[in-house]
Amino acid sequence: MMRLISKCKWSVLVGVATILAVVSPTQGAIRKHPVATHRPAAAAAQSLGMGSLTLHPCSYDASAYCGSLPRALDPTGAVSGTIHIHFEVDVHTDNSQLPLEPLVFEEGGPGYGSTQSRGGYLALSGPLQARHDVILMDQRGTGYSQAIDCPALQNEFNITLPAITQCAAQLGDTTDLYGTGLAADDLEAILTALGVGPVDLYGDSYGTYFSQTFSARHPLRLRTLILDGAYPVKGLNPWYPEIGATLRHAFNAACERAPDCASLPGSAVDRLAALVQRLRVSPIRGQAPDGDGVLRSVSLDPVSLDYLSVSDALYYPLTRETDPAVRALTDSGDALPLLRLVAENEVASFTGSPGATPQALSNGLYEAVSCQDYSQIYNMTSTPGERLAERDAAFAQMERTNPGIYYPFTLHEYGAAPLDISLLNMCLTWPVPSAAYPPGQPIPPGAKFTEAPVLVLNGDMDTLTPALQGREVLKEYHHAQQVLVNNTFHVSAIGDEDNCAQQLVRNFITTLTPGDTSCAANIAEVRLVPKFARSYAELDPAATLPGNQGSPTDLRVAAAAAYALGDVLDLWWINSTGNGVGLRGGTWSAVSNASGSATLFQMSQVRWTEDVAASGQFVWNYYKPGLVSGTITVIGPNGESGELTITFKSRERNAQATITGTIGGRKIAATMYAP
Repeated sequence: MMRLISKCKWSVLVGVATILAVVSPTQGAIRKHPVATHRPAAAAAQSLGMGSLTLHPCSYDASAYCGSLPRALDPTGAVSGTIHIHFEVDVHTDNSQLPLEPLVFEEGGPGYGSTQSRGGYLALSGPLQARHDVILMDQRGTGYSQAIDCPALQNEFNITLPAITQCAAQLGDTTDLYGTGLAADDLEAILTALGVGPVDLYGDSYGTYFSQTFSARHPLRLRTLILDGAYPVKGLNPWYPEIGATLRHAFNAACERAPDCASLPGSAVDRLAALVQRLRVSPIRGQAPDGDGVLRSVSLDPVSLDYLSVSDALYYPLTRETDPAVRALTDSGDALPLLRLVAENEVASFTGSPGATPQALSNGLYEAVSCQDYSQIYNMTSTPGERLAERDAAFAQMERTNPGIYYPFTLHEYGAAPLDISLLNMCLTWPVPSAAYPPGQPIPPGAKFTEAPVLVLNGDMDTLTPALQGREVLKEYHHAQQVLVNNTFHVSAIGDEDNCAQQLVRNFITTLTPGDTSCAANIAEVRLVPKFARSYAELDPAATLPGNQGSPTDLRVAAAAAYALGDVLDLWWINSTGNGVGLRGGTWSAVSNASGSATLFQMSQVRWTEDVAASGQFVWNYYKPGLVSGTITVIGPNGESGELTITFKSRERNAQATITGTIGGRKIAATMYAP
């Protein structure tokens, strides 16, 4: 499956809070905020006996226990060598009751180690840790399990075929020994050695692929199975046609659910398609700041917009800003908002960087798993030369039968995106697997999936593992249900600001049913920017409330200040330094508090329009209702200043912002759709 670019990642910091980061996987944090992990404060004992193993306090958290199980690199013995599989056990905290079955969490990528994301899993398990142990395994070739280190892949910003070929040469005859089937057997061996019975297994993103594989290879081991951001092991179409369908759904649905956008003629996808057609003839070059405020030269062309649309690196900002940015360029020639999105994406979507560590994410493991297990549009048992011919024939056939598979982009525009995003050319030079490990078969022929209850979660706007793919997963299980989480993206239960999907997971583990799922249909909509404007005068004024003395001009200035605040919130999701710049000038910074409940933002002369500057501070408490509140000094046209207090609840549907204060000595009392 496509590379996981923007998954919520959790650091291994010690303490009551960890940093949640959506990572451009080895580049650094894109999205972050502290989240309580419910870890016991006391250090663990010197050792812990479990089954046949003796575990010791983990080096990265002395309250947890770690171990390492030696496993044959090649169980057939054709290739010699041993690999040590690292795992962690977080022991249940309530000794007054009998413990319940362990909770096992498996990470995605492929290439991330599960212990690297431990904060997220501990936060998700939360109150269940009273009676459940938590077990995390770093899959072979990831994290602390001898992570594959292919420098050419790790040090490039984007993966290339020469680097893939070099990595394959480095791995030699082990290229097919890191597949999902072998990794699933590693987990079974660890559970056996620990002496535990049936487990509750949660996998997210590629972790759902791993977990399905485990459920077919070891079906009796499971009490429950939770697949968050699921796509199928069996029957996965190597063209990933669901990506195009979900892209179109996400852009159109976001517009239809936003008050200002819903009333516009036409659809968001049609507007994007018209711009793409124009850019095929006349691409646009320009400069714009990335998520950290670094000015970059970028191009607006069909490939860069395709890359932006399908890489899934920008999440909320992509959906919130793309249609209004397209309209700004089309209607008024203002290219900056769209240039900024492309600049942000080019950095956020990097899958490597100089000095990137394979322990954080192994690009070598990503290649080894992807080319061993995923179906391709060519035959992986063919030679590289034969694959090229097969690829060309496959492209020609698709052009004849379904040329609009990735509409509004062409097949070749999609294929021109970086290899680990478009996927279609990624395994052309990867070695032919040995007969012992046939490609595309992590599950043995005839294997039966578990009869345990299965919960499938998918975000309805997730283009990385679309809900249509999650629906296919249901076909393999007799006791499965899918919950579609509206207005959400990739992986729903980790970092869940709405306490919806994570509660469904906890309910499912506790009672074998997710319970009332109505919250999944009531997640707040993506609040689209109504329009990008160079001047406050282009904006609709905020609506008056009783006591308002401000003029329509004042209320437009107030709206511009509110949009500046909203834009900083938007930028926070893709910022890695805590410091950034406004769309048209000014700077901002953000610091999360120690308790992990909120972030304090400072704005200095931030300009969302060219003629209104906003300074001051505000606080965002993340979790529902997501209160945002702050006092902002504004300087409007002709230098007239004022002070405004802006308040709204970011996690409520159709949230309304309240704006009070003064401009030029005139009392402001107004409301508007939350920025």
